[in-house]
Order: sequence, then structure tokens, then C-alpha cells
Amino acid sequence: MQTTGHDLPTRFASPERLPVAAVKAEARHLRNEPLINWFDAMPIPMVVINDHRQILFSNEAFCAVSLKTECTDVLGLRPGEALDCIHAHVMEAGCGCSDFCSACGAAIAIIKSLEGTADCKECRMMRLEQGAEVPLDLQIFTRPVDLNGSSLTAIFALDVSHEKRLAYLNRTFYHTLVNGVGGISALVDLMDPDADNGSLLELLEDASLRTLRKILYHRDIETAEQGRLAVDMEAIDSDEFLRSMVKEECRLRNTQHSCAEVDVSCGEMWADRRILGHVLGNMLENALEAREESPGRITLACTRLDDGRVVISMRNPGAVPPNIRKQMFKRYVSTKSQDRGLGTYVMKLFTERYLGGEVAFSSENGETTFTVTLPAPPK
Repeated sequence: MQTTGHDLPTRFASPERLPVAAVKAEARHLRNEPLINWFDAMPIPMVVINDHRQILFSNEAFCAVSLKTECTDVLGLRPGEALDCIHAHVMEAGCGCSDFCSACGAAIAIIKSLEGTADCKECRMMRLEQGAEVPLDLQIFTRPVDLNGSSLTAIFALDVSHEKRLAYLNRTFYHTLVNGVGGISALVDLMDPDADNGSLLELLEDASLRTLRKILYHRDIETAEQGRLAVDMEAIDSDEFLRSMVKEECRLRNTQHSCAEVDVSCGEMWADRRILGHVLGNMLENALEAREESPGRITLACTRLDDGRVVISMRNPGAVPPNIRKQMFKRYVSTKSQDRGLGTYVMKLFTERYLGGEVAFSSENGETTFTVTLPAPPK
């Protein structure tokens, strides 16, 4: 089929296009395909393009993102032109042909798909809306499709602007808090308590320490869920570590640390100190909260198996309701309220994905026991 624009200069993709009449004929033929109308029910913006990168079909979600009145208004355009990318008309040949396009995730993914390979790339676009430049962050998924002998490409464009913005704000938020609260904690350590302000300094130190720990904890959860949490495995003195954990957690909760019995006979543990602290902190917090409703003694034990692995167990009075047992280790499942329930989920996430261990629980005869099994140290 005769094309136009083949003599136009380009810095990246082919400049050739089909005439508008030919594109509309292909679009009508595509509309007759039985399954094509199902794409209009999809909430994700989606288009089908020909081998010249021109749109033959647009679902309603893409039409809404393109700010066009009708889906037919984008037929024959290339994706960047349909979305009013500021670089779409830098070259006369249009979208995909400028130096800017060579760094565009969408353009790269489309070219790869036209070559026969599905791809996924991020596209950071600046578009024109009523004369103003507005950012649009998209996750582009492309897949080659052969339809009645024609080589087409399906493009799915997921708007991730909110996720990108939230990720940036979270990083900035955690960085600012860690620096600020860490600075307060350091200054408190440098101050000399006297008879007049000793008790206040102790309260300030506890408050800053508690806040800093929570900030680092929630930052690590976010990083862990994204698969980016750094791990620093080392040999840890189990007796010193577990006893200090109980003492510190009870002190921060204004509880006598004698309420928890510590039985340690495992020697050294192999783990990341900070991550293990998150796991055991959740175990102890759950046990202390359960103790408020079912008074009794908490037992924290540590033993070593024959294969060198270490098992840490936390037993507390009180049984977990049957409906919660069936959903244990899932996010936002809690006996307290619907806006809680990260504790056991985080224990499993940190232990199994990052410490190389296992987490389990049992709840019977009026008691609940959580166990964390850590790997044997390397030889």
C-alpha cells in the first residue's frame, strides 16, 4: 500500500505513514472483529496501531486520557500526537521521529513490539493542555498481534502519575523525618541531665527513640514491598539481643520487662540486626497487647536445631479467633480494627523474603505461639 512521508527527515523511527483514507478503511475492518468491542469495557487506556505506528482503534479509556471528544478523533494519529506530547511535532514527520523520541519509553517499546517482541517501559511525557505543559507518567505495555496477515501492535497505557508522585513524597518524607528526629536524639545524648531536667530529658529521649524506630520501620516496609530492602547479615549474640529487645520494648510501653520470661540457649543467630528487630518487635507487641486482655506470662525462647538453624518462639496467653487464624499473615487482618493488621504480614515479609527464614504460628488451649526460624550461619 502506498505511503507518504518517506522522504521526510527522521532522527529515530520511520517517518512513513498511510494516508488517512487507508487508515480509516483499516479501522473499519478492525471494528468488525468480534472481540474488539470488549476493549471498550477495559478501564485501562488501550490502542491498536499499524506498522506505521498510526492508531487504528482506541478504547474509551484512551479517548478520555487523550481529552478527545470521540474515539474516532485519534484515528491515523500516532500515540504521542493523540496525547498532545510537546515533542510530537518537533519534526515534520511527527511522533517518534525526533531526538527526544529516542529517549521516550513509549517510542522504544513500540519499536521493539513492531520488531516482534513484547515490551514494557515507563514514559515520562509532557503534554499540552489548554496551552500549558502538564506532566503525564505512563507505564506502557506493548504486544505484537497478527490479525488476518496484518502486523499490528496493542498498546496499554497505565497512568502511574499518582504512584510516582506518592513514591517521591514518601522518600522525601522519610528522609526529612529521619534527619530531624535523629538530630533530636543525638542532641539529647549530648545534654547533661541534672536534678531539674533529668526526668524531662529521659521522656524526650524515649519519645525521639520511639519516633525514629517507627519511621525506620515504616520506611523499611515500603522498601521491602518494592523488593529493594538492603540486607546486612551478621552473627548476633542471641542472649544479649533478645533480652535488650524485651527490656527496650517494655520500657517504651511503660510495662515491667519482668512480664516476659526469656529462655535463651541457641548461642549466635545469623540475621540482619535491624530487620530481625522489626520482626521480633512485632511479635512482642502482639504478645503484650494480647496480655492486656488475657493476663499471664509471656515466654520468649530461642533454641538451635541439629542442622544449625535457630528457632525463636514467642508464647503468650490468649487464643486467636478462628476467622483471624484463617487469614493470618495477610495485610490489614487484625482483631483490633480494620485500619490495623500489618504486624504478622510484616513478620512474614521480612523473615521469608529477606532473612531467608520461616514464620509459623499456633493457637490452642488458650495460648498463642509465633515462631521464627532463621537460617544456619554460613560455614
